[in-house]
This record gives sequence, C-alpha cells and structure tokens, in this order.
Amino acid sequence: MASKNGNDSGNSQTPDTVVCVSLTDIKKEQNTAKSDKMADETTRLSKEAARGYKICCLDRAEETYKVYQDLMSCVALGQYKKTEIIQKNIDDYIKKDDEIEKLIAESSSLISDLCTKIVEADSELCTMTSCINNLVFSKSSKVDKDSDEAKKVKQCLQKINNKTNTLKEKAENAVESVVTIGGIQTFTNTASLKDFAANMMTKMTDFKVCIESNIKSTEEEIKLSREELNAVVEKLAEIECSEASKATTIEGLQSVIDFVCDEDCDGDCLDLCADFDNCCGDSDQEPVKKKQGKTKDHD
Repeated sequence: MASKNGNDSGNSQTPDTVVCVSLTDIKKEQNTAKSDKMADETTRLSKEAARGYKICCLDRAEETYKVYQDLMSCVALGQYKKTEIIQKNIDDYIKKDDEIEKLIAESSSLISDLCTKIVEADSELCTMTSCINNLVFSKSSKVDKDSDEAKKVKQCLQKINNKTNTLKEKAENAVESVVTIGGIQTFTNTASLKDFAANMMTKMTDFKVCIESNIKSTEEEIKLSREELNAVVEKLAEIECSEASKATTIEGLQSVIDFVCDEDCDGDCLDLCADFDNCCGDSDQEPVKKKQGKTKDHD
C-alpha cells in the first residue's frame, strides 16, 4: 500500500484522495449491486409464484384432458355405437313392417276372393242339392230312394256340404286373423320410431363431436401450459444466476473495502477507514469498521 506521507502540492491528487475516490466508487458500485440483487430477488419471488401457478394450470389441463379421454372411451364411443345399431335395427323393422303391411293387404285380398268363391260354391251346392232333392228324391220321382246309387248320391252331397261348411269356417277364421294381425301391425307403428332414432343419432353425434373438440382443445392447453411453464423456469434460472452473481459482486467489493481498510498490514498504511463515511461523502452510510488486530505505529 502507498504511504500516506506524500509531499504532493497544488492540485495533484494525494494517495489519500485517490484511495478515497476509489473507495467511494467501490461503495457506489456495491450499492448498485445490492439494488440489482434486491430487484432480482423480487423478480425471483414473482417468477416462483408464476411457476407455481403454471404448474397448477398444467395439472388442471392434464386432469381435464384425462376426464374427456375417459368420457370418450367409457361413454361416448360405446353409446354412439349402440345408437348406430338401434337406428339400423329400426330401419330394418320399418322395412319389414312395410313388407308385413303388403303381405296383410295381399292376404286380405286373397281371403276375400276365397270367401267370395266359397259363398258361390255354397250357393251352387244349395242349388244342386235342391235340384237333386226335387228331381231325384221327390215323392213323384221313380228313382228307388233306397238303392245303393241313391245312397251314394246322398253321401256325396253330404260330404260336399260338410266340406263347404268347413271351408266357410276356415275362411271366417282367416278373415278374423288377418284383421287381428292388421290391428297389431297398425298398433306397433314402427315407422314412428324413425324420427326418434334419427333425433337420438343427432344428439349422440353432437355429444361425440363435443367430446372430441374438448379433447383437442385441452390437448392444446396442455401444450401451451407446458411451454409457458418452461419459459418461466428458464427465466427463473436466469434470475437465480443473476442474483447469485450480484451477491458475489457485493461480497467481492466488500472484500476489497475490507482489504483497503485493514490496518493490520506491514509498513506504513493509509489510514482512511477510521472515518470512512466522511470519505464517501455520505453521512447516512454506516462507517466501515476496522478489523481488529495488532496495532501498528504509523508515521
């Protein structure tokens, strides 16, 4: 260190002045570093809070994404497929219902024709029976009514009559059956289900599309949240490094001040630190205390 016993005169700087100015500059630089460190600390706390918020946003987005994925896998896809099957079955039922209606109409027409023919046949049978009775088996007829041929004619007429009556009963039953089937077919009215199936399919399609849209949007939210979180983490790392650098600078400058102000040195030293606040020109500045050590005499 330079000796304080200088013989400079005039405007020339003395060692005391040079060291004092240097210490003042160091102290200002140290104060600036402290201010920057405080600013970095405030920014770091802000970024740490932002990091926590971004982590919460990311967790929420991932949770929402999982919910929509579960809805798609466990609800939407299965119900949509069932709705497709229901709609297909209803279309098939309507088609079969139309075929049944056509068959009922055709059967009704055929039975009606059959009934007409049976009535005509029964009428013809009555005419034929009356004619035979009047001509063959009348009192005035010369035919032997007890002969084998007469008995065979009577038996034949009876069989025809029985057959006609049976056909008439079956025709009546057929008519009743067709009427019953027609009533049931009208009551079922499967065609009315077509609008219901179409509406249900529309609703399920809208539901599925909604889930797919939410899956896509939440997936984008996850990506954005992750990017924002990474940006905050990177910025936080920069601030932490800056804060550590400012702390190192403050410590280094303080070490310089302590070194300059350390009176425990060999030889004659500049004793500027006894009243350092006056040297800095800052009465509010806490004086730098001298390190305790051996007291050396100075000239």
